[in-house]
Amino acid sequence: MTTMVALVGEQPIPNLLPVRYLKPTALVLVYTERTKDVARRLQQLLSEIEIVPLELLDAYHVAAIRERIRQSVAAQEDLLFNLTGGTKTMVLAAYDLAREWQSPFLYFQTEGPHGRDQQSVLYRYIWDANTAVLERRFVLDEPLISLDDYLRAYFGGYDETGFSKERGGVLERAVHRALDGYVDEIKVGVRPGGLKNQVEVDLVIRCGNQVGFIEVKEGGRESGKHAVDQLTTAAARELSGVYAARFLVTGSTRDAQYKAVAQALNIRVIELPDWHEDQGSLSPRAAEQLRRAIAERLPCQSVGVARNRAV
Repeated sequence: MTTMVALVGEQPIPNLLPVRYLKPTALVLVYTERTKDVARRLQQLLSEIEIVPLELLDAYHVAAIRERIRQSVAAQEDLLFNLTGGTKTMVLAAYDLAREWQSPFLYFQTEGPHGRDQQSVLYRYIWDANTAVLERRFVLDEPLISLDDYLRAYFGGYDETGFSKERGGVLERAVHRALDGYVDEIKVGVRPGGLKNQVEVDLVIRCGNQVGFIEVKEGGRESGKHAVDQLTTAAARELSGVYAARFLVTGSTRDAQYKAVAQALNIRVIELPDWHEDQGSLSPRAAEQLRRAIAERLPCQSVGVARNRAV
């Protein structure tokens, strides 16, 4: 009958994944005015367990935070603290309580290089008197969330409008066909909620517990600028988290200006210069190139697994 005490920061994933993995009986979400929307979205996603929302009126007064958490959870016997989120003062207060009560605590971290070698890791600490000791390291290598979970965690809601009916929709379908069965999940034409319908991402993909936003453009100077604008808005750290990768797939070679801008914004440009809309599908060579580029940023399966699929 474990009760997890989770400090809510701007990123929901460090709280969502540990709950999905460890399955506590109850969850206390400690949040502030600034993170109340994140807490609300987490509460909606974790409706299968008992949740106690706990708002802090002052996120920077350690003694007040400590007392507020104490009053809320003192009656619980089996406590587990997640100290990944929240402000540093919230962490100090919760850490001090965990030490007083000799309660174990967690820390979530994404480790390793980008791509298939990147891991989501959960560290569990116990106490030896007043010294925190690492007890166990969990690698969260099983899928714990869906694309729907991820998009709702960051945007609250979204619409899925499908492939573009313009000329570029042909390349979108070809890219989708090449990635279908290689990535774990794909959504097409995603309009994130809360952005007043100003942003539509051509493809959103998931590999394991990580997500990628893909803009697909056939060519043209303005299409490149538009794609970069869409990606920098939809996949900004504040909106969709530090766990989202960004890709621009183009059916032509981009000039150095846009490549430099994309690189500075950490957008992976994937050029498919042999693409022609009359083909309808990517060539085997282009499909392989696309998959390898995606795997540089997301923990997808081995490239060879999807090699024999019709593209």
